[in-house]
Amino acid sequence: MEIETTPFISTEEAWFWFIQANQARNDGARMSANEGRIIRPCVPDDILKILMRLHRNRQLDMNHFRVLRHYGVRMMAPDGKRSTEHLAWRLWVDALQILGDVLVAKNIVQPSLSAEIISFQERKAAQVASW
Repeated sequence: MEIETTPFISTEEAWFWFIQANQARNDGARMSANEGRIIRPCVPDDILKILMRLHRNRQLDMNHFRVLRHYGVRMMAPDGKRSTEHLAWRLWVDALQILGDVLVAKNIVQPSLSAEIISFQERKAAQVASW
């Protein structure tokens, strides 16, 4: 019997969930899969493994992680219109795009309905070609 899961509607939602789950674990909460009100298609460790792989493959660097953590703990994205947060916003958008490609491919995040979706491989090929 397969359990029905609810994917995240965005990478940002998945990120904030991941941060909250890790904070709860650090505060002593015990977690197990399929016990929440909403059953997700992953556990926080799945996202951590994806992040580690993206770092090993040099797709995300420590600047991305600093921004993701800082704003994740604050539970809000940086504001690209504020001059003091513009660089953080660019790193945030870049990191969520890279992470989002993997999370969508693994059915953790619902695919965007935007007509501008480009598959992970096509985006990578375009990025490499521009170098």
